[in-house]
Amino acid sequence: MLALRQIHTAQNQQVLIKLPPEFDAYEKIEVIVLPVESDRSSQLSAKEFVKRFAGAIPDFPELESPGQLQEREEWM
Repeated sequence: MLALRQIHTAQNQQVLIKLPPEFDAYEKIEVIVLPVESDRSSQLSAKEFVKRFAGAIPDFPELESPGQLQEREEWM
């Protein structure tokens, strides 16, 4: 699958995309437009980061006991 990812600044609700030569073989292309959110994570202090993401990872269940281990004789 051939893919191109670029980030552009919209001007008057328009974007001009120049395709690389690898796309010359294709008559049709699919364009998906997604907004880019500002990078706030690099601006967070450690305390703010912990407060924002606390509880994001679920608690893991307790592991079951492996039970009685089998004892074996050494063979060497």
